[in-house]
Amino acid sequence: MKVKVRRDRWGISHVEAPNEVAAFEAQGWIAASDRIWQMDSDRLKALGRWAEVVGLTGLKEDAFFRRISLGQVAYADWVALSTEAQQMTEAYARGVNRWLEQSSEPLPPEYDHHPAPPEPWEPWHCLAVYKIRHIFMGTLHRKLWRGHLLAKAGPNVVTAMTGDPNQASVIAPGQGTRLDLLEDVSALLDSQAELVEALVDIDGGSNSWAIHGSRTATGQPLLAGDPHRGIEFPNVYHQFHMECPEFNAIGLGFPGVPGFPHFGHNNDVAWCITHGMADDTDVFIETEGLEAVNWTSEIIHVRGHEDVEVFCGATERGPVVIGDPADGMALSIAWTGIIDGDSTFEALQPMLTAANCQELEDSVRPWVIPVNNLLTADRSGDISFKIRGRVVERPPANRWTPVIGDSDHAWSGLPPVPFEELPGLRNPQSGFLVTANNRISDTEPFIALDFAGPSRYDRIVELLEQLPQASLEDMTRIHGDVLSQRARSTVSFLISRASQFTHSRGKWLVDALSTWNFQVTEDSVEASLFAVIRRRWCESVGERLGVSVAQFGAPGWPSAETASRMLFESATTLLAGDAWKCVPGLETDDDLDHALSACIDETLEELELRLGPDVSQWSWGQLHRMASPHPLGSAISDARYLHPPLDGCPGDGDTVRCGSVMPETGERAVAASVARYVFDLADWDSSGWIVPHGVSGVRGSGHDLDQRTKWLDCDLVPMTFTKASVVSATQEQFEL
Repeated sequence: MKVKVRRDRWGISHVEAPNEVAAFEAQGWIAASDRIWQMDSDRLKALGRWAEVVGLTGLKEDAFFRRISLGQVAYADWVALSTEAQQMTEAYARGVNRWLEQSSEPLPPEYDHHPAPPEPWEPWHCLAVYKIRHIFMGTLHRKLWRGHLLAKAGPNVVTAMTGDPNQASVIAPGQGTRLDLLEDVSALLDSQAELVEALVDIDGGSNSWAIHGSRTATGQPLLAGDPHRGIEFPNVYHQFHMECPEFNAIGLGFPGVPGFPHFGHNNDVAWCITHGMADDTDVFIETEGLEAVNWTSEIIHVRGHEDVEVFCGATERGPVVIGDPADGMALSIAWTGIIDGDSTFEALQPMLTAANCQELEDSVRPWVIPVNNLLTADRSGDISFKIRGRVVERPPANRWTPVIGDSDHAWSGLPPVPFEELPGLRNPQSGFLVTANNRISDTEPFIALDFAGPSRYDRIVELLEQLPQASLEDMTRIHGDVLSQRARSTVSFLISRASQFTHSRGKWLVDALSTWNFQVTEDSVEASLFAVIRRRWCESVGERLGVSVAQFGAPGWPSAETASRMLFESATTLLAGDAWKCVPGLETDDDLDHALSACIDETLEELELRLGPDVSQWSWGQLHRMASPHPLGSAISDARYLHPPLDGCPGDGDTVRCGSVMPETGERAVAASVARYVFDLADWDSSGWIVPHGVSGVRGSGHDLDQRTKWLDCDLVPMTFTKASVVSATQEQFEL
C-alpha cells in the first residue's frame, strides 16, 4: 500500500500510512521536501563541519562541537536505543534519502552557496540534530558570566543580582568557590577566544497553560501556549500530521527528528512543554592531571582556507572545551546530553500512542534532554503537570560558577532524581495549570538557581482567573497580551526615585510614564521610553561594576550580545527594594537619584537622535523591529537575499506575547513565539496553530512566508485533524 499525502492551503502535510514504519518514513520524506537545507545545516554543525560551507565564520562552532564529540556521542546514544526506537529513526532516514534520490525539484537556493549537495541521511543523525537544538538551553553561559561577575564584583553583588540571598554562603570566599581561579579563568578564555565566541544563547523562554473543562465553555479541557526561541529562518518547528493504524497524531516537530517531542496531540491526549530551566551543565576548572589527558587531533576543513587542527580530550568530569596542557589550565564541561547516555528517543513513539495523561507521562520516563515542564490534557477531562528529563543534584557550589575540577564537584556516582520524585500535579482546585519558565517549587529536588521572573506567569494566571467559561478565542487573546507586569513595578520605582534630570523633556517623560497603562503595543511611546531607560540603567550598572558590555564581551567571554542580555536581566532585578546599594557608587538615595536621572537624560537625547524631535513618532514599533536572520545569509554576504523582511512587533521579554531584546543590538526583537497553538479537546478540528513564517523553509516556495501576516496579527490557522476536515481542506494530493 502507498502513503497518501494531502497538503492544505498552508502547505501543511497530512499523511495517511498503512503502518507506523511507513508513517515515520513519510515524515522524513516531507521534512526533506520542506526543510532539507535546515536539516543538513543542523547536521553539519552537530558534526563540527559547518566551516566546510561558510569558511572561517564556522570554525569556532566546529571546534566546540568537535571537542565535546557531539557526533560520536549521538551515534553511541543511537546504538544504545531499543530496536523499536532504532527502527523509527531508520524509517525516517529512509524517507529523507528517498526524497534526495527521487525528487525532481531542484535543491533549495542555499545550495547555490554550498560546495556539495546534501549527503545521505543516517538514522543517528536524528539524535545529532536534536542535541544541537538544545545544548545551549542550559546553564553554561550563566555560569561563565557569573564566574566573571563574582571575580570582579564579589559575592554580595552576585547574590543581589540572582535574587536568592539564601545561598549567599555558598559563594562566599573559602566556601566552595576559588576567586583566584576565576580570575585565572579570565586569562585562559582570553587566550582561547576563538573557541569561546561560538557559544550563543538566544533561548527566550515559553508559556503554556491547561484549563480544566469545569472552566471552559465546552466542558472539555483547552491546552495552549507558545514556545519562545531565537527568531530565525527557517523556523525551528515544522507542522505535520500523520495517521496510521497505530496512531493518529499531529504536531510541531523538529526537522530531522521523528515524532512530536514538544507539542502535539493524538486522538485522546494533547501535550506541550515549556523550558524547565534546569541546571543541566557544569563547568570545571582543570588544573591537575592535564598531562595525563589522552589528547587526540581533529582536522577541520575550512572552506577557502587551510585546514585547522583542534586538540580534543576529556578529564574524568567531561570533555575539555577550552585549553590544553600548554596552558596549565583548562575548562571541561558536563552536560546531561553528553554524560551517561541519552535515552530521550525512547519516548517519541510511545508518546504518539498514549491514551490519557497518565500514559503520556509514563511514556516520557526515559526523557533526558531538555528538562521540561510538561502539560497534558485528555478527552476524559484530566489536565496534568509533570517535570520530565534528567535532573542530577550536585554540590551547591556547582550551581553558581565554574568550580574546581576535582572529585568533590564531579558527577561520578550521582544518580538522577527518580522520575516519581520530580514535581507533578493533576486537576488542581484552581481549574488551570500555568508554566512560564517560573520557579515551580522551593523544595527538593533542586531544579535550578535561575528561572524567569514571575511577570509572564502572573499575567497568565490573572487572565485565566477572569475566564469562568474559557473559549478558543480567549486563548488567542492571551497569546497576544502585551501588558508588562515588570514595567508596572519598575516604573513606579523609577519615577519615585528620579528627580535630578536636566533635559527639557524630563518632566514630560516622568508624567508620560506615570499615566502609562503598561501595554507594550507597537504604537506605545511609553514602551519606548521604558525600554531605553532600562537599557541605559543596565549599562550604567555594568560600568560601575567593571563588567560593562564592551569589556564583558571581548574577547574571551560570551559574545557582547549574550553578555549584554545577561547583564540586562540581572541589573533590572536591582530595581527593587534596596538591592541597588550593592553597586559601587550607589550607596545613598541621592546616588540612585542621580544615576536614574542621568538615564532619563540619556534616553531623551538618544531618542531625539534616533527618531527625531517629534515625540509622537517615538513608538515601540519604530524601535522594536523583528529580524529573522537566515544563518547562511548571516555567514555569506552573497546569500543575504535569504533574510526575510523586518517587521515591527509588540511585546517584550516580560509580556506574554514575547519579543525579547539583546541590548547590545538595541531594541531589536531577537526572540519571540516560534509557534502558537490551542488544542481544543472538545473538537480537535477547532484547534489552531501558527508559526512565524510558514511550513516550508524554501525561499520563494509560496509556503515560506504565508503564515507571517497572521502570526504578526496573533491569529491562528486551522489545525485540521479529522479525516473529513483534512479532505475538505486539501489543496494538493499525491502518493509516496
